[in-house]
Amino acid sequence: MRAQKGVPMINQLAGYFDQMAAIIRRIEDKEIFREKDFASLLGDKNHQIYFELISFFPKLIRDNRTAGSLMISDIGEDFSMAVSQVLAQDNIAMLHLLLYYMDRGIGDCYDQMIGFEDDIEVCDALNDNYHDTGIIILRKVGCRWEMRQPGKGLNGLLQNFYYIDRNRLDGMRLRNYILDRAYVMRSRKTSLKIAVSPITREKSVEFSAPYEGVNGRTGIPQKMFRVERVLSEKLITDQVIENIHIAGAKETDILVFPEMLGTEEMLCKVMEALESDWKTNVPALIVFPSVWEKTENDLANTNKSYMILNGDEVLFEQHKRCDYKYDTEGGPVYEDINRDRDKNNILNVIHVEGLGRICIIICYDYLDEENQERIMKNIRPTLVCTPSFSTGSFHFKTLAEAFFKQSCNLVWCNTCSAAHETDKDRNFEIIGLVTTLSKQCEQFNPNSFERIFEGKTKCGRENCKNCIYYAEIPLNRDSVKTGEP
Repeated sequence: MRAQKGVPMINQLAGYFDQMAAIIRRIEDKEIFREKDFASLLGDKNHQIYFELISFFPKLIRDNRTAGSLMISDIGEDFSMAVSQVLAQDNIAMLHLLLYYMDRGIGDCYDQMIGFEDDIEVCDALNDNYHDTGIIILRKVGCRWEMRQPGKGLNGLLQNFYYIDRNRLDGMRLRNYILDRAYVMRSRKTSLKIAVSPITREKSVEFSAPYEGVNGRTGIPQKMFRVERVLSEKLITDQVIENIHIAGAKETDILVFPEMLGTEEMLCKVMEALESDWKTNVPALIVFPSVWEKTENDLANTNKSYMILNGDEVLFEQHKRCDYKYDTEGGPVYEDINRDRDKNNILNVIHVEGLGRICIIICYDYLDEENQERIMKNIRPTLVCTPSFSTGSFHFKTLAEAFFKQSCNLVWCNTCSAAHETDKDRNFEIIGLVTTLSKQCEQFNPNSFERIFEGKTKCGRENCKNCIYYAEIPLNRDSVKTGEP
């Protein structure tokens, strides 16, 4: 069962968030009011704007200027008409202040009305008018390693909710999964335990020679390549199952496998094995080896990772959104996926109180600057899982701490199997990493900010059986919940 958007949501709440979105859109379009300006208004409790808003919304703004806690009966037609009247005045300062109080006034009501019947809620947005306004409103979740960040614009004045401007996503759509924290963190732990499993150094993927395909947008011929098949599928399947059990026994919370080493049949066998062995602990979140699917005439090829939840189900499939390319004397050769760019242009985001926002960004998707900036600056994840099949590590290593400024940790898992596609052994000195940014990091100890894992060039392993690396991100229980995205 899934609590879909619109099912548990009462009409008044949807309408309330619709009006918040309309206010945000109006403010965004004006772009003339800054944080400093709002701070001056917020500090002047006797400003005429306060008196006007109190006359419109006596239950939302108390006489002492604190936010009232609204009930569902308080946000009916009269409330909606009052908001419309304020919008009609087009006073940007007043709209800022109204948004400030609407955010704080509805928090308790929302939590009471929206429950987690099955610990999971799935939605595109809390407001129904996101297509019209271009504004997506979501509930904020706190993150235990989140740092205070000044200068966050309009989102900075919101406390219980935050918004994303769809106009800045270049057509990318969001699917949000709100998980109860106990569903992911099954015990009162002091750290989030993460594992990466490169699996193997054996040649595992057979690629095609470059062939002439067609660019999906221009219709012009272009050199392409595809994955023909995964080699040693049974051995990889057995190792994936075994590594899941080992990581689960070590109380791992999140386990990430590499890119391209999976198949649909492998996924079915792994899920069957986990279901039949239900007594064994498994990581709450498992990023399955991504599956490269070849289709007829290569018209709809995909490369996608699956997020497995508690070994019970596939929560979602995350498609790779950017086409990797390599250069040849005859010109660039592109990964033959996404000919229909709109079909699978979805980013799935998991929201968990205490952990923030978690997403999968597959390999080259994290290196592509436009895609990276679009996701990181607008969605503002706090944990990015990056499965990879890469012949190099330099870019991932140098970008590992790139988004510490917004409290985002990175989990990168490559595979030594990719070494068969290059003669540069030095590129496999590092095979994965986990950044461990938290409020407990020691500024003069670089090792407290990330864990780096050695690949086949340095690891010294005789074989790759049970190749798993672990890292932990401290969860500072004394920190204040900020919920800031």
